[in-house]
Amino acid sequence: MINIQLDDSRRLTGKSLLWDHPGAIIDGFVQGIDKATVVARWQDFAHQLLRAVAWPDEQTCARIFENGISVAISAPVDALYSACELNEAAWEFARADLTSQTAEETWPGCIERLRSAIAAEAHPELLDLLALAKQQGVVGLADDDAFSLGAGPSAQVWPIAALPAPADIHWADYQNIPVAMVTGTNGKSTSVRILSAMVEASGRRCGVTSTDFIRIGSDIIDRGDFSGPGGARIVLRHPKTEVAILEVARGGILRRGLPIDRVDVCLVTNVAEDHLGQYGINTVEALAQTKLVVSKALSGGTLVLNADDPLLVTYAEPLSVRQCWFALSEHNEVIARHRAANGPVCFMRAGMLVYFDGQAEHDMVAVDAIPMTLQGAAVHNISNALGAIGVAQCLGLDRADIASALEQFASNVNDNPGRGNQFEVKGARVILDFAHNLHGIEAMANTLAKLPAQRKYLMLSMAGDRSDREILAATSAAMVMQPDLLIAADLPVYYRGRKPGEVTDLIAQAARASGMADSAIEYAADPVAGTKRIVSQLQASELALLFALSDRDDIVELLNLG
Repeated sequence: MINIQLDDSRRLTGKSLLWDHPGAIIDGFVQGIDKATVVARWQDFAHQLLRAVAWPDEQTCARIFENGISVAISAPVDALYSACELNEAAWEFARADLTSQTAEETWPGCIERLRSAIAAEAHPELLDLLALAKQQGVVGLADDDAFSLGAGPSAQVWPIAALPAPADIHWADYQNIPVAMVTGTNGKSTSVRILSAMVEASGRRCGVTSTDFIRIGSDIIDRGDFSGPGGARIVLRHPKTEVAILEVARGGILRRGLPIDRVDVCLVTNVAEDHLGQYGINTVEALAQTKLVVSKALSGGTLVLNADDPLLVTYAEPLSVRQCWFALSEHNEVIARHRAANGPVCFMRAGMLVYFDGQAEHDMVAVDAIPMTLQGAAVHNISNALGAIGVAQCLGLDRADIASALEQFASNVNDNPGRGNQFEVKGARVILDFAHNLHGIEAMANTLAKLPAQRKYLMLSMAGDRSDREILAATSAAMVMQPDLLIAADLPVYYRGRKPGEVTDLIAQAARASGMADSAIEYAADPVAGTKRIVSQLQASELALLFALSDRDDIVELLNLG
């Protein structure tokens, strides 16, 4: 039986995985029929509709994936809601035609509706201003409510309903600021915060977006996930932002595209299995290509990449952009290859982080002097430091400021909340971390496996939208630290369709399969209860690792009280 089902329809406001145009995209599931046939039929209707609404020059494109297709149309940026309606109409006509059903709307009625929607949404004055900004090389940002020119101290914002006349604009008043984008599966937020510290050490105020907050200098101006275009606009329009470091997550890239067309440098920390099965991204290979969309924002800028990540090497090395690679060893083949070509690289040698600028080497900082590396045990944070050095050098920051920031950046709730935060409780060391996927959990477990302790405790919790396989694999990875006691903590706020105790039962199952005795496995109703149980047993010279996806503020308060 043929099944053609629309999964998601949305606007693309920036450069995206499919292409570099604004427009509308649909992800859909397809069964029982050749996917290319569905694409071709959708394309026929899409082009007919585009001509009917007087958009004959707009284009279409498609991506076929394992269980479906993504189909997109380009459209004027002032009419993207109407573009979504047009794309959905083309999808519905194609679905009805291929399944021999009656479409939900007549063809003449659909065209009349779309023409009316486009006329109501059209804003030619906005299009003219955006085109002029591009010609002048000035950043121009638009959303439903506002239009702005320039960035940081020179930024000026107008309501969409009260745009300036082009003749009244003094283009010399508007300047751009240095901008970096950071993406990857793990290490994004840590890298953003390290880079912010480096910028601040240079004497400039840094504007930061992340999955946790928006921060300008030392002031957090809002909390939440701001890794999409909305957060970027807030930071770039803020009058105190002198340098912008933007965390760009997979979801934001797939939902809307890149937040800004041009940046100075991009960092991709790594690529690992996480959030697969959304927006047609079902494989790690497709995820790697999604992360590398950030390279489309570079025009003369530099793409900073992890040479220890095979997927990044495969998909990034052929890209025709300037590249700076980093790795834990100078003997990494990619590092050796790019160094031989006089390309910038960053690596570790005998406990020293070294930057090669294409002509000469520079000793940057000793690993033991960077608190977040735990004297080299936290290998993932050595990698984060290397990537940040590469970005900072591309931004032209002074090497002394880079080293100073790394030497002062600590794994605490102030510098890097939720990422390897260290506490001393009753003479024992406790580490609190937000890791929520296999790659992140594995990194922390490997770190603690290297740290000596008379007894080790582990609290593990996982969100319910993770598959059984993912939960079992993440638990097995956590067992690398060889805990003497495991607390499997439930996550009531993240059941996401699971029953109470369902996830903790899977955690216990994997722990037993790894060799833990039943007597060494306990359960807790939530991470706070699990933390209390561990704290009540802690003694001097012991070690605890707490993976907490919720209640972090309450847990921090508990740990500070000891």
